[in-house]
Amino acid sequence: MAVEVPIIAANGMNLPALGLGTWQLSSDTVEDIVPVALENGYRHIDTAQIYKNEEAVGRAVEASGVARSDLFLTTKVWVDHYAPDDLRSSVDQSLDRLRSDYVDLLLLHWPAFDGNGMTDTLEALMRTRADGLAKHIGISNFNIDQTEQAVAFCGEGMLATNQVEYHVYLSQERLRRVLARNNLVLTAYMPLAKAHTVNDPVLWEIGSQYGKTAPQVALRWLIEQDRVAAIPGTSNPHHVKANIEIFDFALSEEDRAKIDDLARGQRLCQPEGLAPDWDD
Repeated sequence: MAVEVPIIAANGMNLPALGLGTWQLSSDTVEDIVPVALENGYRHIDTAQIYKNEEAVGRAVEASGVARSDLFLTTKVWVDHYAPDDLRSSVDQSLDRLRSDYVDLLLLHWPAFDGNGMTDTLEALMRTRADGLAKHIGISNFNIDQTEQAVAFCGEGMLATNQVEYHVYLSQERLRRVLARNNLVLTAYMPLAKAHTVNDPVLWEIGSQYGKTAPQVALRWLIEQDRVAAIPGTSNPHHVKANIEIFDFALSEEDRAKIDDLARGQRLCQPEGLAPDWDD
């Protein structure tokens, strides 16, 4: 039976609290795993130009029979397409690959801008929304200062999310406060810390009280927070099903406090030449 995933409303966007991430998934794997996800209740599929699997996502979604209006598709513009004209043409190509007239959410993948700064790119991003290519727009991997600059330039209510690494071992408390102040969602990628949570004794101990696994506890901890969504990625059908089975229990305050204490500044994604100066 398909799980009904709660919706997070922010700046006009209705984002499923849990989605399927497709980073590092081959096209063949995407075409195998997306149908499993949709059958189990996922409606948000996250991809990116640099993942080289947008076409597979498009094929899988089209073959699923799920109405496009019931789906939430996210893709991200890669940094070598940030020039305004190039950004628009790259989005057109993404839409062709995704077999869709629009994406629900379009993000700038990393805050890597040329000498002119981010304003020209943000203007081009906003134009894709105005022209109907993207229903909502946002940013990814922006630190606090960059987030505040982007929000100030785009104006109130324009940006919908900042997609960043976030899991039990990496506190994003300061960034979350900034995003909440501007009504943006924090979309957590690597929400299971590249499977590090699988072996965590604290998470297993907590999970034993609820009949849940350590990864399920880690995901539940995230989505219980205000305006936080998660997009775990996996090639394992069993994990796809397990990851969405987190909406039938709630953590106690005591358990949440134990999980909060796991934070140790462990950041797993720091690509040289792309990552900004992080705030923590």
